[in-house]
Amino acid sequence: MSDILLTSITVSIIAISVIFLVLTILIYFIRALVYLLPYEEPSKPAPRAQPAAVPLSQVDEHIPVIGAVMASYLGPSADKLQIVDIQPR
Repeated sequence: MSDILLTSITVSIIAISVIFLVLTILIYFIRALVYLLPYEEPSKPAPRAQPAAVPLSQVDEHIPVIGAVMASYLGPSADKLQIVDIQPR
């Protein structure tokens, strides 16, 4: 065989060996980290208190205001605006 072919095979074998060595080290390093620092599930947040229900009369008062804001935001296409349902949160 020529020297160039022998050199290229040698370099390829060394490169593949180094890659597998680094991957093996990474695998064991990750396993050690998992063993030393196990995953802890975060604590569940306390349930938030539900806001008090808004009386229906107040919601009815907000509908024209919401319509006016949407009409000013949409501009000329506000003629086709129709508020069908509003659900308070």
